[in-house]
Amino acid sequence: MYGAIANDGVIDGTRLLSSELVSELRGKPNLTPDLNLGIPFSYHHGYQSSPVPGLLPGYGHIGLGGTLGWADPDTGSSFGYVHNRLLTLLLFDVGSFAGLAPLLSSAISAARRAGPLEVPHLGAPYRGADEQEPAS
Repeated sequence: MYGAIANDGVIDGTRLLSSELVSELRGKPNLTPDLNLGIPFSYHHGYQSSPVPGLLPGYGHIGLGGTLGWADPDTGSSFGYVHNRLLTLLLFDVGSFAGLAPLLSSAISAARRAGPLEVPHLGAPYRGADEQEPAS
């Protein structure tokens, strides 16, 4: 879903969300203390913006253990991050986000500049938005 959010509601030429809905999901920055973590977040329709302005543009959701789904409609990029451990203190969830944000942002920018990279041994081959799915 974050891929659709990052690309005005469209994936591979198919509209999944209206442009109006995607625009509404961003919301307006309004930092208020999170009742669980005690640190400020800006929530809108279940999505969060970065707790540190400018740290990572866009919005998404930080989950238990520091898992993260994120979309940046301004650059058309999105990512999901899941790791293999559960941090014990909820505050570390945000700490892992703060440490990963600049690295992820840099990697996403580099990948977008380089263009698609086909990795067939890890999944389906790349198919551009203007290409049709092969007949079965």
